[in-house]
Amino acid sequence: RVLMLGPGFDVRGGVSAVERMAFSALPAHVTATHIATMVEGSKARKLVTYLLALVRAWRQLRARPDIVHIHFASRASSVRKMALARLALARGCKVIMHAHGGGYADYWRSLPPRAQKRVASVLARAHAVIVLGERWHEFFASIGVPRERLVVFSNPVALPAALPKRVPRSQTLVACVGLVSEAKGTFDLVEAVARLSPATRARLKVIIAGDGEHAALRQRVSRHGLEAHVEVRGWLDPKQRDALLASADAFALPSHREALPMALLEAMAWGLAPVCTPVGSIPEVVEHERDALVVPAGDIGALALALERLALDAGLRARLGAAARRRVEGMGLDRYMENLCALYEAVACAR
Repeated sequence: RVLMLGPGFDVRGGVSAVERMAFSALPAHVTATHIATMVEGSKARKLVTYLLALVRAWRQLRARPDIVHIHFASRASSVRKMALARLALARGCKVIMHAHGGGYADYWRSLPPRAQKRVASVLARAHAVIVLGERWHEFFASIGVPRERLVVFSNPVALPAALPKRVPRSQTLVACVGLVSEAKGTFDLVEAVARLSPATRARLKVIIAGDGEHAALRQRVSRHGLEAHVEVRGWLDPKQRDALLASADAFALPSHREALPMALLEAMAWGLAPVCTPVGSIPEVVEHERDALVVPAGDIGALALALERLALDAGLRARLGAAARRRVEGMGLDRYMENLCALYEAVACAR
């Protein structure tokens, strides 16, 4: 019996996507209850949701679930989840903390020493801490989490059964899906397109989709006169996202910080040639020139060159895209759930 605490299933972002996928694939011997600790909306709505989550969690904890699985990220998410973890530990429950988000190291360094000590105490007492790569394994070990309780799980990815046949065309379509922000490198992408020669730009179309700073991004596009080459869309639901990835030729995610982005894994699953940066756990998933073009974060020139190569070289796109798909085939949901359920059983049985 698992009690899972995390953002609501309809919250936009990678954490909710992982939660939804896991819940959809639980085996018969695992029963789970999910309590939303955060929802989209105003600060007042978020506060009410969290207070209700505290009440509901307390009631569920009185029934002593075998596992309390808590998803957390930085800032407000960390504050909320550490309080819930302390509550679960006080009730004598087995707690698994699941770290998400690429900003936790920066957030940790911003905390005063007393706050760092409180967070470290909770994480050190957890029965397991799931992290998204070896880099995060080292970080959480460095702040006091016992190494034997750290478990590296890559995010799961849904693998399309069939991939579209991509043939060269007059314009190469590059998709960028995720939060529209400086941290995700979205504005870098526009600047890189602006640096391309007119002939190369004519061969390229970039579609940027997601929540975030749309007005500022459209202003940047307009300033460079790139309306014919860069299209800004809002948030896409899973069906719309898959339609975009199926129609695209390549994928760009020039982030400045990440944990392990679901958007990148989803694009690789669709056989798209990725352009990305070596931040977070991304270097554990892709290798430059093998299954991606990897450029330094914030390097507009290198990003522009990578876009130019993909725009003009259909053979390169096909080779990288095929290798990217092969790379994530071992990260499917079935294998992820085998590992997650094995961890549940190990923690529940105190092994």
